[in-house]
Amino acid sequence: MGEHRRAGGSRGVSRGLLIAVALIIILVVLGFLWSLLGDRISRQGQDAAGRCVEGDLAVSIISDPALAAPLATVAAKYNSTDPVARDRCITIEVRPADAKVTLDGLTGTWDAESRGQYPAAWIPQSSVWSSQLTAANPSIVDGNPSSLVSSPVVLAIPTAAQQAMDGNVGWIELPTLQRSESAMERLGLREWGPLRMAMPIGPQTDATLLAAQAIAAEISRTTSGALSPEDAASPLVSSTLTAMKAEAPPTDLGTAESGVQMLMKQTDPAAGTLHAVPITEQQLYLQTKDDADPGVVALLPTGPTPMADFPVVTLTGDQVDIAARDAVNDFISYVHAPEQIGAITELGFRGGGRLPPATAAVTFPVTPSPMPAPSAPAQNSITEILTRR
Repeated sequence: MGEHRRAGGSRGVSRGLLIAVALIIILVVLGFLWSLLGDRISRQGQDAAGRCVEGDLAVSIISDPALAAPLATVAAKYNSTDPVARDRCITIEVRPADAKVTLDGLTGTWDAESRGQYPAAWIPQSSVWSSQLTAANPSIVDGNPSSLVSSPVVLAIPTAAQQAMDGNVGWIELPTLQRSESAMERLGLREWGPLRMAMPIGPQTDATLLAAQAIAAEISRTTSGALSPEDAASPLVSSTLTAMKAEAPPTDLGTAESGVQMLMKQTDPAAGTLHAVPITEQQLYLQTKDDADPGVVALLPTGPTPMADFPVVTLTGDQVDIAARDAVNDFISYVHAPEQIGAITELGFRGGGRLPPATAAVTFPVTPSPMPAPSAPAQNSITEILTRR
């Protein structure tokens, strides 16, 4: 008889061997992928180096202090995109500075040791400053400044006066309210006396100068267009604003914010030393946003509304590399993108992004009639009236 094969046949391949082979294959694949990734990173580095053959360039932008922090946040995001301009690797650096100090440096001798790197752009609170720079040193201003964001000028007033004044007081009434003992009484505010409106001209008080421009436009009967240089320099405007300045009560620190603090501390608004102070909507929002009952509200006087326009003043000249100017333009375009501008408007600035929720003091109403910006000579005339000794 023939022999039968043993049950079970030949032995199968060991499981351990299969695992070992699989691990070897995985390691080979991973090594190949790692090599590809390394080559890609190396090529990217070489490409970046090739695009930046002229080296690195730090681009300085000086900003109004209220805008500097959110703008610096956006700049950090921009820098992470590895921007290049004219074969230079760009880094945008935003720093805050007082407008008067910056203007003095740009119209005189720039001291880098005390003021930092000479800027490629300046973003002050309003065109009050770009107008002065254009008049004093036009050769360093590259083109016409354009607004980055804006904020309406309002009057911070006691909440107790809101019902009587809202909709009943325009810029044109302010001189009369300030000098007439019975003017506030005619609004239903008995025992208030005249309107005690501060007109501070310390740091970040552009609202005072912009409010003065609005008053000048109204008393000049400027029915359309902007306040003219002739009207701004007229005896009527000069005497009116000079008298208002003389009657204005001081604020503790010569600033709008210190004026708001004074209003908030008054237990009897009618008898208080202060009834109103011009301030930008954004400044008032930032100062009162965490207070459910601050005791002050924003009043938007009737008539065209003056706006703090935060102009981007691109600079030129021997101290500004042409690549820096290109970088500024590219960065500002980046800031205007919807996903970036929201980081700024959420702090109360007006622009293309969403505004924060209304608060007890600031409701962010529509401003249907923004005041046309006066020409540089007209703005400078108003500034000279308010700042002369």
